[in-house]
Amino acid sequence: MLRIVSLAVALGACAAIPGQRDDPLRLVGGDPQPLPARAVDNPATPNQILDAVLEGAVQNMQTLGWCESKNVQNGESILPLQVDIIGHSSENLVITHANATGLCSLRRSKSASFNTNQGVLTGSVVMEDVRVNAAFSVQFDGVGEAPAQTEAGQVVEQVEKLFADIQINLENLVPQSIASYKVRLGRDELKKVTNLEDSAMKDVHVAGFRKALREVLKKIMATNVKVQINKSIQSMKSA
Repeated sequence: MLRIVSLAVALGACAAIPGQRDDPLRLVGGDPQPLPARAVDNPATPNQILDAVLEGAVQNMQTLGWCESKNVQNGESILPLQVDIIGHSSENLVITHANATGLCSLRRSKSASFNTNQGVLTGSVVMEDVRVNAAFSVQFDGVGEAPAQTEAGQVVEQVEKLFADIQINLENLVPQSIASYKVRLGRDELKKVTNLEDSAMKDVHVAGFRKALREVLKKIMATNVKVQINKSIQSMKSA
């Protein structure tokens, strides 16, 4: 069961849905492939060490099948949205059959660095064009002039860049553990939503989708991807 998220919006809120474009996955022979490896044998510089950690994490995700797609926790997500208009009401937005793509684009986003005694590596990692694809259903009880509604369809949310600022403890330049890990989002878009063209509550629903699915994307980077980075660190530590 995914985490419950609350969102306050007004009926006048506006969230544009840009036109769709092709998914910018890197293709080899028609199949999506992870980014080329940048790691080297016996990494010694900050960039080399972080690249080696991330290459191991991508290999872990590839083994798990996440380079094609990753299911976003089995079950449903009920997301109550509080709507401030003449009165107060709420709508239940349920996301099912969700999956994420683009996870194997994980790479270093800028130059890493050591602290003065080379005991901590500081860097930033990024995944690009990560998407969540899901089915949705929405039930709104209605309030004031806003009519009760029940809608269902498909939704796709994409974030152009999903970052994590990371610090890694080192011993003799060998990664030991994650010291800190903070996730931040770049620009996001709702790439697709169906069956809302004639809905009077479209703006509210769209704002809700974007808020909810951004939280899903952040959670993927903060938990699933972090676990694979840590596994890569532990493999390097044990080698």
